[in-house]
Amino acid sequence: MTRKQRLFPRRRVVIKYVKLLAISIALVVLAYLGMVAFPPLMFSNHITYQNYKVWSDRTIPPQINQVLDDATRRLHTSDLYEPNQKINIFFCNDSWRLWIHAFDDQSAANTDTWLTRNVYVRESDIATNRFYAPDSKPIPDLIHRPLSYVIAHEGTHVIEFLQFDRPLKLKYPHWLIECYADYVAKAGDFNFDENRELLKIDSPLLDLQRSGLYRRFHLEVAYLIDKKGLTARQIFANPPQEKDLLTLLKSDVIL
Repeated sequence: MTRKQRLFPRRRVVIKYVKLLAISIALVVLAYLGMVAFPPLMFSNHITYQNYKVWSDRTIPPQINQVLDDATRRLHTSDLYEPNQKINIFFCNDSWRLWIHAFDDQSAANTDTWLTRNVYVRESDIATNRFYAPDSKPIPDLIHRPLSYVIAHEGTHVIEFLQFDRPLKLKYPHWLIECYADYVAKAGDFNFDENRELLKIDSPLLDLQRSGLYRRFHLEVAYLIDKKGLTARQIFANPPQEKDLLTLLKSDVIL
């Protein structure tokens, strides 16, 4: 038997295992895409309330109605909001579910704006209108950021993507996308003058990396909307340079 003849059976075995590996990978990818595209299959509890559809991996308490009512109150502060806008919410009390759908199990919530426009919220206590921080860490600015704030914030992202096209993150600066969502979700619960003074002294509360809060972004859009009288459509149509806004807000100019 020649060397070539001896190697031929081995090659067939290798090719067989390569094919099996390729098929296995393809099946895993298809299964993952199925979970992402059809997440209700992974959540056993479901309710519909007004324009919201809510799924959870745990029983959904009746207080969800009050939480959603408050989220709607906040969303109504946006001139982009349409009352018939459908919002799908998935409560991922098991953190691995949040990671599967958002590639992130540390955030309060995430919105899939590329494929489904679904909102995924981390472990929460719906009955008390609060979400739990990862690793039991204290939640920054908890008094101004209940669960209804989180839902309204992510709901605003859904509205942004519907109004300004899906590749929003490719077209608009991150600060603008997040600051408008924070502005809407806070529903006016924001002291402009106080936060401007904090900006001037470089307070860590206005540094996203140090605080985990969008207060600096919020200050910027509050200036554009509340002080300059611009609408969300006008701002997104011609986003200003953030550095110019910060220079102005840090100056002694009376706005």
